[in-house]
Amino acid sequence: MESASKTPLSGARTALFLLLAINLFNYIDRQILAALEPDIRGTFFAANDVNAMTKTGLLGDAFFVTYMVSAPILGLLADRFSRWIIIGSAVILWSVASGGSGLAATFAILFATRVCVGIGEGGYGPAAPTILADLFPIETRGRIMAIFCAAIPVGSALGYVIGGSIGAHLGWRWAFYRQRAGASVTTWICSALAPISSTASR
Repeated sequence: MESASKTPLSGARTALFLLLAINLFNYIDRQILAALEPDIRGTFFAANDVNAMTKTGLLGDAFFVTYMVSAPILGLLADRFSRWIIIGSAVILWSVASGGSGLAATFAILFATRVCVGIGEGGYGPAAPTILADLFPIETRGRIMAIFCAAIPVGSALGYVIGGSIGAHLGWRWAFYRQRAGASVTTWICSALAPISSTASR
């Protein structure tokens, strides 16, 4: 729906805040794994395993391949169903999976949680920008998208900082627990405020 008005529609700024916060946690989660890789490798593989780093690298592949496959499918669903429902379901899935990464007792379970994170983030990625495009007029849309995409470098940097700091003091599992807690708060806020923002965008 193209906005004919030169002013944002009702609930637009609330939607921007919610989607920006979710996007921030999105990219924190992507990079937190890289910051914790040495600790994860030490937990699941022997020190003399020459293939250990290759195996932990597969965790990143699990996320990106799943994201690549799921994003077009879930983007298609977002064209046919409520995008807020798609986003809410996606955020719940990847936040639970991210917290589950910290509970993983085996490398296979950790691999499976990263697959679920990829599916969750694959649902969020295509839907969020289209909601903002509906809510903001074309005259300000570039600036709004720039604000939304600012979460990419900021969240990526915070992922290394948060992951490294928590991992060093509390262990790598706690970094995922804290990420899960932050994402859960964001999900709760989204559930509470999304009806305000969804009046002009499905």
